[in-house]
Amino acid sequence: MQRIKYLHGKVIIKDHIIAGSVGMSARRGFSVIMPVYNEERTSHRIIRRVLARKEVDRLIIVYDTRSSDGTLPEIARAIKGDGRVLLLKRRLHGKGSNIRLGIGRVRSGPIIIQDADEEYYPEDYPKLLRELRNGQPVFGYRRLAYGRDYGYRLGNVVNRVTSSAFDLLFGQRVRDVNVCYKAFTKEMLGGRRLDEDGFTIEIEIAAALAKNGYRIANVPIRYNGRSWEEGKKIAWRDGVALFLAVFKERLLP
Repeated sequence: MQRIKYLHGKVIIKDHIIAGSVGMSARRGFSVIMPVYNEERTSHRIIRRVLARKEVDRLIIVYDTRSSDGTLPEIARAIKGDGRVLLLKRRLHGKGSNIRLGIGRVRSGPIIIQDADEEYYPEDYPKLLRELRNGQPVFGYRRLAYGRDYGYRLGNVVNRVTSSAFDLLFGQRVRDVNVCYKAFTKEMLGGRRLDEDGFTIEIEIAAALAKNGYRIANVPIRYNGRSWEEGKKIAWRDGVALFLAVFKERLLP
């Protein structure tokens, strides 16, 4: 029998905290999946911004228990009393494992991935959803600039090269394949299994959609990129992995 506790009005079942309705993960509607790891400074604000969007039916927060800062209390403060939130606590191995767990809790309907670092703007959700209603998955694309620090410029170059390789190998015209803001439905994934644990989940999702015959649409979005000093987690090694993942996914059925 599972041991159930109650804490501040939330039901806790083993390593899960479910805020609001226990059966919420079975609801239909627009779902936002938010992977969270060491985001004490930004998690409260971005969660409140997401929940301020009327089009959001549920927010699935996947909290990596490897976090070593005060992120969890900030999450609890932000979601208090909002029945649209499902908070999952797991010891995970990267952004991909967080997203895979979140997707597994979605029954149907539109999905958008939302980072917890405030680089992206939830106010851009309507743009993505409008295009998704046309029956196409849609990726945001960032207007990246070269005038910032070295890490930011390096990420820009990696993104351009990776997106070009993806377009060439998959016959797409995706302007920003590594972008966080991807809008799709679970049905568009066609039951394809997602296996990536790290940032390469971005390529795996894009490849799954392309292999299922979808033409990925692009819409411009706002972006406020941060530096490594400000807490950015992706490193040059991840850029290499993203590039190589394009070729790996093309070779897989």
